[in-house]
Amino acid sequence: MKVLLSSQIKSAEDNAVSNGIFSYVQLMKAAGDAATREILGRYNVVGKNVCVLCGNGNNGGDGLVIAANLKRVGANVCLLTPIGFPSTDTALAFKNDVNDIKIINDFVGNFDIVIDALFGIGLNRFLSEKIADLITKINSFDCVKIAIDIPSGVFCDGGEVVTAFCADLTLSFSCYKPCQLLPQTSSYCGETVVLDIGLVLDNYAYQTIDKPQVIKRPKNSHKGTFGTAVLFCGSYGMCGAEILAARAALRSGVGIVKALVCDKNYSAFTSGVPEAVTIPVATAQNGAPIVYERTILSSLSNSNALLIGCGLGRNEEVKNLVISTLQKTQIPVVIDADGINAIAGSIDIIRKINAPVIITPHPAEMARLVGTTIENIQSNRVKYAKNFSVENRCYLVLKGTNSIVATPNGEIFFNTTGNDGLATGGSGDVLSGMIVSRLAQGYNPLTAVLNSVWLHGFVADTLANTMSTRAILPSDIIEGLKTISD
Repeated sequence: MKVLLSSQIKSAEDNAVSNGIFSYVQLMKAAGDAATREILGRYNVVGKNVCVLCGNGNNGGDGLVIAANLKRVGANVCLLTPIGFPSTDTALAFKNDVNDIKIINDFVGNFDIVIDALFGIGLNRFLSEKIADLITKINSFDCVKIAIDIPSGVFCDGGEVVTAFCADLTLSFSCYKPCQLLPQTSSYCGETVVLDIGLVLDNYAYQTIDKPQVIKRPKNSHKGTFGTAVLFCGSYGMCGAEILAARAALRSGVGIVKALVCDKNYSAFTSGVPEAVTIPVATAQNGAPIVYERTILSSLSNSNALLIGCGLGRNEEVKNLVISTLQKTQIPVVIDADGINAIAGSIDIIRKINAPVIITPHPAEMARLVGTTIENIQSNRVKYAKNFSVENRCYLVLKGTNSIVATPNGEIFFNTTGNDGLATGGSGDVLSGMIVSRLAQGYNPLTAVLNSVWLHGFVADTLANTMSTRAILPSDIIEGLKTISD
């Protein structure tokens, strides 16, 4: 699905009108009707007290259409117009539809549903003190809160928020807006549902990740058909990271997993993943694996994709192993966790790898890569992800809520699956195992990343239907892959 900036949405609307596809009045009616259908599909409004906050612009006009529709089906509707009645030519076309709806002067707390249609995508300033106080008051009441297009106080394209409507549900017209996907603003949106109102969207800034298409596996196949993934992971004391990555790779369909395993981890690893082939190595005093050049070369030469970093630890031996391996690899590589930490001071090595590179940092690791703070990363996720992937000619997964996938040619994809159940140590190891599995099976890098990121979140969402998100473990995600096709 496409993600548009406010200027692109306005252009799409103007183009539709100038080309005779819609009038502005028809577009407003379509938006209000679509929002009404979604509300009625979720809530019983008959006899319920509903307050519609209307601004003096076109977002307020959407609110008038919704208010009139809900009144017709039996809701007790009133309007609150704190900055004046909607007064654009388009909004005034619906003025007579709300003649029998009461307009109140102040918000009281006896409403079942509050609908925010104060400001739309054109908001470009912080809320006035009067409106901020009203929004703060509304936020304090226990009622269903629905935002129309975007919550008031939130800028469409993202940015700092001082005071904003805290929606349980945001009904977004035609497409996602950046504010609904970025961490500093998405929390105000609650659940976001995109409503199709017939608008054609030619230009867009970003995309969301689509549900993967099912790829049929050939009947006449063997383990070699589905490739070999080699894992350089797991220092002593961090064997779990390698076990999770290996199990996730196997559950994702790879033919063979070969894992470099410290001798002190050998029993734990082989009992946890008996299906994997092990490459036993010695363990240094600091827990790092001792890997000689001949082992690196032989492991890479018979494999189709490499995962390096999960649970390797942070010391000089690990740094040398990571850099030496990346200098030698000719196969697609996923760099995660301590692999990222190892190259943080040697970024140039990425551009010299003669194979596709996928890097999967969380915000703290991303901050180390580019030499800034976590706060700067989180406030500018698109910028940092895009610049890094383009400059270093790699694919980058910036993890977090609505993880971002950035490509070497500057494309940005937002993920819309997943929940707080993934906020657990080991979830990233599972994701990396899923990605390297697909690379080894011959998926192109972008497809491997997009499919894995989407499915990783989708399994978590599926699990949340039957268990608390507090209880979801990375091993549950792996087990959930058993019933998922991609």
